[in-house]
Amino acid sequence: MKKNTRYILITLIVVLVLGGAITALLLTQPAAESEETSSTSSTSSTQTIALIPGEGKEIKPEDVDSIVVENADGGYSITGKTETVSSSSEESSEEEESTQTTFYIDGVEASLQNTSSIQTAAEYGYSLSASKNVGKADDLKLTDFGLDKPAATITTTLKDGTVYTYSVGNKGPISGYYILYNDEVYVATVSDSVFKTHLDFVNTTVLSITPPENTDESSSSETATNKFTQFVFTGTNFPQEVKIVPHTDSLVSSYKLTSPYEVSANNTPMDAITSGVASLAASSVAAVDPTEEQLVEYGLDNPTVRMKFAVNGNSYTLIAGKQDGDNRYVMLDGVDVVYVFANSTVTDWADATLFTLRDSFVWLQNITDVNKLTVKTPEKTDTFTITRTENEESSTEDKVAYDYTVKGTGGKDITYQDIFTGYYQTIIGIQLLDEAPETSTIPDDAPALSITYEYYDGRTPYVVDFYSIGNRRCLAVAQGQIVGVVSETVVQTVIDNTEIVLQNKDVDE
Repeated sequence: MKKNTRYILITLIVVLVLGGAITALLLTQPAAESEETSSTSSTSSTQTIALIPGEGKEIKPEDVDSIVVENADGGYSITGKTETVSSSSEESSEEEESTQTTFYIDGVEASLQNTSSIQTAAEYGYSLSASKNVGKADDLKLTDFGLDKPAATITTTLKDGTVYTYSVGNKGPISGYYILYNDEVYVATVSDSVFKTHLDFVNTTVLSITPPENTDESSSSETATNKFTQFVFTGTNFPQEVKIVPHTDSLVSSYKLTSPYEVSANNTPMDAITSGVASLAASSVAAVDPTEEQLVEYGLDNPTVRMKFAVNGNSYTLIAGKQDGDNRYVMLDGVDVVYVFANSTVTDWADATLFTLRDSFVWLQNITDVNKLTVKTPEKTDTFTITRTENEESSTEDKVAYDYTVKGTGGKDITYQDIFTGYYQTIIGIQLLDEAPETSTIPDDAPALSITYEYYDGRTPYVVDFYSIGNRRCLAVAQGQIVGVVSETVVQTVIDNTEIVLQNKDVDE
């Protein structure tokens, strides 16, 4: 036999021997691994120990008479109301009767309650399982588990008189809480609701206003919106009642004040108010059926703001009380609940004043409505008469176009476009710097500047007066009402510009 052939035969024998050994190992190994894996799996699986009502038993909601939760904050009591309801299925037109149990918190009007949260809390009163049995209470130190002075105790009484009670201690090492039930300590998952009070189950949705369905076929493509028709502000922030209504003929503001005087509203807070009240939810509840003492405590006996508003044909009144840190107490008229809001979510109306709600311009009047402007100082009175004539070429069936001409004092011709319009912009551009001091009164002296607007449609003329009060400031008075303080410099600019425009010169040159 050749040498190479002998080496090949030896190699094959070795492979066969080793192969047999490996095969033997593979055949004997799985049994050992399988036992170990099975043991590990059994050890790590979650154990379920039925406590209430016990293994193989069941408590139905209608079996429950009451559930009493006691905790450091007082706790609450739950009772159930079982009703017979009828329903029909797709397979049969006949109605089928069944029972339905709804749980309620005692001492709170049913319409105010969040029944889904109460249902969850109730379930932990008549259905409870543990993941671990720690041992008998007599063999353990209850202080180690917070069970010597439990954080909560839950007592469930069934209609047949059966009573189940368990106490809740510290949090478990990984999950759940230590509980004491039937003189044994367990680790079980319980609802955080066992640490709450009856106030935590009051519905915190204060308002949810949805736009009415659009029934106008011609505008069916338009997005439906809430129709706010009026706001009325009173309270300690408003010495005078303030009324705000839609401003349909304005190009700059969606709303206008009609009381205590007429002026455009500030779009920024009004937009925030209308969007905010449409979906208004509190962060928590401070009291239900508040006493007179509580109303005083929360500043709701003499509220800072009462805002009554009408939307989609319905009327609501929101009441703002004290601010407590970053929170604000609020009530909805007709609902005996004191709600707690983050002040930032209600500040636009709860901290509102006449000054914040009105437009910053003293009187922003569209020039095309004015047919006469009277500008008066202690030294002289000037008038500007504006005449309009229809431009038939530019007019349409829906809108009439006009050409305008202006005559100043003594019948002087003044160019309407750019010359007069530029001057007019300096008048309506006067803005308030600040609110007038509370002690302010209208001076007896003649105003430094008085401007009277008269209109084509014959409405009551609008008068704005400016009185010098020192410190380069003027008191602005609209229709006899003090509206704020303006810069004396801008008032003097209007006086100077009056002389310039009477010469038919551009005030910007």
